[in-house]
Amino acid sequence: MNVNLAQAEEASVAPVRSASSLEFEVLWRGLKKESGLIPNRREFKPEKARSLLRDLVLVEARLGEPPSFPIRLVGSGAQQRIQQNIVGHDYLDFLPPELHAGAIESGRLMFNHPCGLWQVMTMHYAREYAQNVEITAFPLLADANSVPLLLVLMQPVKGLVSAIQAQGRPILVDTASVFEFIDIGAGSPPWPV
Repeated sequence: MNVNLAQAEEASVAPVRSASSLEFEVLWRGLKKESGLIPNRREFKPEKARSLLRDLVLVEARLGEPPSFPIRLVGSGAQQRIQQNIVGHDYLDFLPPELHAGAIESGRLMFNHPCGLWQVMTMHYAREYAQNVEITAFPLLADANSVPLLLVLMQPVKGLVSAIQAQGRPILVDTASVFEFIDIGAGSPPWPV
């Protein structure tokens, strides 16, 4: 009986940002910004994020028509959890179609109403295993011959999660259980839009 009560109490406590998520924000805020609130992608130097590199993911933010989020880099820790190469895949391919509009709008808001994003969501892996993952993301502006990026920290959260089939994909991302924007100087955008 005590175990069930402890589990119920733990489940009812809202998650808080991890120390790594906060360290990641400090790193991003420390990047030089030429104008405005968002640094250029050339300002991010991986060697400055040495302690976080294993869990970093770089995603292109192609927000034209049709929008897409091609994954450009996956850190070794994230790669080890997924156990398949997802570089080159569109992040939207790992979301159920009903979550596409929200993901696209979140990406747009990170650039148009400069902000970061923090969320906890469940990732279901092809090997029929699932875990909650803390996602912290910040925008990076494009150079003249490149596209903007989302710099993402993706770390597992302790706790048990029931797995569902990934439906032939390396991962299937479920809706966020916790979702909030991070104010970087322009306030938090209204949500839902």
